Amino acid sequence: MRVATDSGTAAAVDPGWEALARVAAGDAGAFAALVEGHQERLLRLCERLLGDAEEARDAAQEVFLKAYRKAGEVRPQGQVYTWLYRIGVNHCLNKLRRRKLVRFLRWQDPGDADVPGFDPPDTGADPVTALEARRRWQATRQAISRLPENQRAVLVLVRFEGLSYKQTAEVLGITEGAVESRLVRAMRRLEAAQEAGGSGEIGRAHV
Repeated sequence: MRVATDSGTAAAVDPGWEALARVAAGDAGAFAALVEGHQERLLRLCERLLGDAEEARDAAQEVFLKAYRKAGEVRPQGQVYTWLYRIGVNHCLNKLRRRKLVRFLRWQDPGDADVPGFDPPDTGADPVTALEARRRWQATRQAISRLPENQRAVLVLVRFEGLSYKQTAEVLGITEGAVESRLVRAMRRLEAAQEAGGSGEIGRAHV
């Protein structure tokens, strides 16, 4: 099996595609290297979308299994990690839809050392400032958990994973304009959450 290509220059975009071609040929070592090189980012992505560390670990394993099965079918374009992100996002969103609990997901406390959650803001040494920052952060996490899944996916990829609008559009299969629109809506909800301080009005914020 070989990774499908239009030309010899396609795979040159990212040397990872050559490694993926070896995976398609049954090279176990290449697959182990693929997992080792991307598991941390993929696990973090899954956790941020699913809001549960244990479920995220299972999801990441399932995503790598899907990647292994698709290795011989993918057409090299862009970066390997954006292809993995596409599989990961679709997999996690499908899990969210099946659960039908998007608005009630649990998000781990960033203070929990065992769970790599979203990083809270730097509160400094002032206890009053720290208390206010933590209150606003808790309200923000609640608002994130209530975001529509398409807005949450854009927020996670752009604001937390650092992908560009173009890369996010490639991962989600939407236009850059749609990425910007969803991000604006998500940010409006988060701003309203911080202003409301976690009140019941967050979920009905203007979009």
